[in-house]
Amino acid sequence: MRPNNIRQIGIVTRYELLKYLRGRRLLAIILLTVIISGIFLVVPPAIGSQYSKDPTEFVMNMLRFLGVLSILSATFFGADAIVSEFESKTGYFLFPNPIRKTTIFLGKFIASALVSVGVIALYYLIAVVSVQVIDGSVPANTGLSFAYALVYLFAILAVAYLFSAMMRSSVYSLILTFFTFFLILPIVDAVGEFAKFKAWFSITFASGIATDILRNPYPTDTVIATTAGRGAGSATAGQMISIAQYYPEVTVSLVVMAAYFIVALLLAIVLARRREM
Repeated sequence: MRPNNIRQIGIVTRYELLKYLRGRRLLAIILLTVIISGIFLVVPPAIGSQYSKDPTEFVMNMLRFLGVLSILSATFFGADAIVSEFESKTGYFLFPNPIRKTTIFLGKFIASALVSVGVIALYYLIAVVSVQVIDGSVPANTGLSFAYALVYLFAILAVAYLFSAMMRSSVYSLILTFFTFFLILPIVDAVGEFAKFKAWFSITFASGIATDILRNPYPTDTVIATTAGRGAGSATAGQMISIAQYYPEVTVSLVVMAAYFIVALLLAIVLARRREM
């Protein structure tokens, strides 16, 4: 890449960051991050309960909303990044300039990634400081957990950009991004446990490594047998059913998330370059 292109990417990134800093979305998600963390820190003593004395369990409880914050970050900062330029016609002022669409795309993506990483880093920082103050130690794999969380974040952010490059409406892109990762894929993951197939291909299933890596030893797949239809009038009363509890494998999950990131980002770049006002 030419030095001039790199400089232009930096300029686009800077102006996108300024836009986020002046907007309400960044403030909203930062407040949400602080509120979520505050709930886990304030509620236990408020109801007379004690914090977990196991640092790993404490951090895992603190990071319970990691997936939600990642999805919101991808939705807020990626889902309408491209489509909004066409929908609001601001592209008429931006695209005619002597700058490539790919350069604009990369500048926007870098800005979105930086802001999103900042949100997740803040969440981890609060968790780490809290467990250090309360339990006096930090789980060994916390840094690795943060790295895996960022891999997931980049992957879903790339998919959000793909949706943004595909859709004709910001609203549709926002809705599609949020529900794909918050509802549709998690349903696929849950159905897999009942149907006994491992949804290793699901990016939301793969994201589980970010918290599972904190466990020692790393959890393995299990099958839980239970009795169905306990009611007297149930046709299945007394029958045994089994539910699988699957855990993502680290290597496979990293490959899956990397594949989502590469494929989605390349497709998004191609679509954005071909799209006309």
